[in-house]
Amino acid sequence: MTETFTSCLPRSAGLTRPQRLALGTALGLLAACLAVTAANAIFGIGGSAAAAPIRDWVSSAVYILVAAIVALRAIRVQAKRLPWALIALGLSLYGLGNVLWSLYFEHLPNPPIPSVCDLLWLSFYPLSYAGIVRLSTSPGEARPPAGVWLDGVIAGMGLAAIGAALIFEPVLDAASGSAIATATELAYPIGDLLLAALVVGVLALRGWRIDRVWSLLGGGFLLMAVADCMYAVQVAGGSSRPSPLTNLAYVLSVGLLAVGSWQMTAERTRATWASWSVLAVPAGFLTAAVGLLLYDHVHRLNALAFALATVTLLSAILRMALAFRDVRGLSEARRLAATDDLTSLPNRRLFMQRVEEAIAAARLTDRRLSVLMLDLDNFKQLNDTLGHQAGDTLLRLIGPRIQRGLRDSDTVARLGGDEFAILLAPSPDEAGVIHVAERILSALREPFEVQGLALPVNGSVGIASFPGHARDTDELMRHADIAMYQAKSGRSGYEFYAHDRDTNSVERLALAGELAVALEDGSIEVFFQPKAVTATQQIVGVEALVRWRRPDGTLVRPDEFIAAAEHAGLSRPLTRRVISLALDQLQEWRARGYDLTVAVNTTVSDLLDMSFPGEVADALAARRLAPHVLVLEVTESSVLSDPARIGTVLCELESFGIEMALDDFGTGYSSLAHLKSLPVAEIKIDRSFVSRMCGDATDVAIVYAMIQLADKLGLRVVAEGVEDEETRFALESLECELIQGYLLSRPVPAQELEPLLAAQFAPPAEVQRQPSPAPSSVQPLPLVPRLEATLPAVRSAA
Repeated sequence: MTETFTSCLPRSAGLTRPQRLALGTALGLLAACLAVTAANAIFGIGGSAAAAPIRDWVSSAVYILVAAIVALRAIRVQAKRLPWALIALGLSLYGLGNVLWSLYFEHLPNPPIPSVCDLLWLSFYPLSYAGIVRLSTSPGEARPPAGVWLDGVIAGMGLAAIGAALIFEPVLDAASGSAIATATELAYPIGDLLLAALVVGVLALRGWRIDRVWSLLGGGFLLMAVADCMYAVQVAGGSSRPSPLTNLAYVLSVGLLAVGSWQMTAERTRATWASWSVLAVPAGFLTAAVGLLLYDHVHRLNALAFALATVTLLSAILRMALAFRDVRGLSEARRLAATDDLTSLPNRRLFMQRVEEAIAAARLTDRRLSVLMLDLDNFKQLNDTLGHQAGDTLLRLIGPRIQRGLRDSDTVARLGGDEFAILLAPSPDEAGVIHVAERILSALREPFEVQGLALPVNGSVGIASFPGHARDTDELMRHADIAMYQAKSGRSGYEFYAHDRDTNSVERLALAGELAVALEDGSIEVFFQPKAVTATQQIVGVEALVRWRRPDGTLVRPDEFIAAAEHAGLSRPLTRRVISLALDQLQEWRARGYDLTVAVNTTVSDLLDMSFPGEVADALAARRLAPHVLVLEVTESSVLSDPARIGTVLCELESFGIEMALDDFGTGYSSLAHLKSLPVAEIKIDRSFVSRMCGDATDVAIVYAMIQLADKLGLRVVAEGVEDEETRFALESLECELIQGYLLSRPVPAQELEPLLAAQFAPPAEVQRQPSPAPSSVQPLPLVPRLEATLPAVRSAA
């Protein structure tokens, strides 16, 4: 029998057999008491002679049993223990008040109102109110959000105002006792309405996600409010005792609380401000309060109803003010995340998003759009001559000057450095685009006032259109960038993207010819930049970076020849050469006891080559190196060229045990989507976020979010571009695993990295023979004030 009673209580599964037996017995007794009360109230079984004992002693037993059931839940179930303990205490005091009333006060000729029993009964309400508020909070919240309290107050006061106007009027008219006695009688239905309304407020913040716990709590408190209102009307009619039906409503209401305490609670999800449900409660009761106050002009409300309606109105106004404050705060946070810090123009992320949206709209409407890429000429010389402050001042003046010649539907963004982008959506015809480009260049040539100097500015504009020049966002941006470099090299001011000039330029062909020779004569070299543990700066790996040494001894950086290699079909042999050199050096280092891994960058052509995984595996096997010592770095843009085929290649590399890293993480517009599908073991946070994080709260938040995301997905995190101890210490505070940057070393040939590696991997005997260094008095650099104030907020928000 006890198993039958406890089977509907999911929380009871963790109890021992004796505890389940005790709980089942209590539930059985409770059911029996409820059945007796129901039989008397509905069918008159027992007659009027049984009404008094049932009302007095059976109902008291119900309260005591319910208090015991809820208390057992608070004692034996750890989750949400405090709120249920508060509710159990309130029920216990209520039951004690019933016992005292039945034993003594009921038998007095004129029972006092209020009495000690009223004090015990009324204590149930604040304890239950506090329990519900605590029950509504999510794990880790320091205190309940203000919305929970305010929504409860608004709903409770609104319901109480309606009750005072419609239900309590007869009680007030029939009141013959003192004002305090009348207030005591009205306190019960008001308290019940407050509890029921608080549950409504909590459900609003839960997005109206109703589970068994909250439906039973709300039903119990609402039924208790109905019972108290019924009793108040009966008292107004001259009755001094609740009717059997009213008594049944009382015991059923607390019975629902007993069952609800042992149900499972679904975790609350914060309602978003885009959801109407967050403001439904205050808006609804604000309307009710206004309606009551307007009704007061036609038919006078009693003082209590008027006061409650006024409090509801004021509370609802405050709630609306808080809501709009939060909406503004959220809007400002979103704006900052999509805004360039220096110029307040849209940043690269927002611009890419708008281009993506414009392309989607253009596909539906068969309209075209254009992207203009603007780069300022000789900006570096201005910075070197007048300083970065002058350069920043000029950049801030550029945006408004460009916008003068654009429509409201167009977008101007700063992509970084002295590079700006303009989106024309929808785009005019070619003549119209040329007119826009000429107006922009003409506006820039008007002198800018910078540090007392009148500075004219020249720029180069590259133009690419969709669908004429590109099929997607990345290609459109890339082709506009190529056109911009064509305009800069030709000093023509502006250029449209031209496919033939992109792939067959004389300079690119010459560069590709030299590079083909370099792959054969050993002119390709590899520099290494270390990666280290953030906390200890212990080197655990290196990144192999390709360099090209020309016959005259000058080094060519990869950004000057990688694109040419890609277009000339040389990227695959170039990558294989870098892998070969990197693995040769790694084999030598590991033979000397240097426990390192090496990372090598890949290109689109590598990842489209189905034979690439086997060749890499063979290169590792030939040197007797374990596959995990090699990390291949991929970028999001390379994956986008052919996701299906590249996905197959990456999965085959993973099957060999070769690890992949997602490079420049955070700069693309689909990073999260790729994390779900790509078999990567490591993400590298782009230097654009890391380099400014000590002075930029937005970048701190972004870096911390990336670290937390990687941690949840079980991925390593490498922060690129760490150039100083302050940034390293900040990353250590954010629990970033690995760092890479000039703080450790610039990319250098292997022999120049040897002293650093030898010192770290020196044998223990050599370390012991070295004199112990003197204790250092140097303390870790403190965080800059803005970062120090930001970190706790970033952690709590995450």
